[in-house]
Amino acid sequence: MPAFDRRIRDFQAANTQVLGISTDSPFSHDNWAKSVGISNYPLLSDIHRTVSKDYGVYWPDWNANRRATFIVDKQGTIRFIERYGTGELPEPDKILAEVKKLP
Repeated sequence: MPAFDRRIRDFQAANTQVLGISTDSPFSHDNWAKSVGISNYPLLSDIHRTVSKDYGVYWPDWNANRRATFIVDKQGTIRFIERYGTGELPEPDKILAEVKKLP
């Protein structure tokens, strides 16, 4: 998401690693990242749908994942989840505020 790319320094200052994960191929990720100017965080490909299914965001009707944000602490515990409808995007300010609530 370009909005997260623009705010990456704020997330880094909060000792946070931003990752983008989707069921798209690495080739598709590279092309999309170049087209929207994302270069400051990794995009990971879940082509086998393992992560999407494990995190409960797999959308079988589309064989893809639904958009969601997860904040996972250093111990691997999910501390925050927000799911989005079609066309909705996460708000970096809100996510950063949730990150800063973590001990």
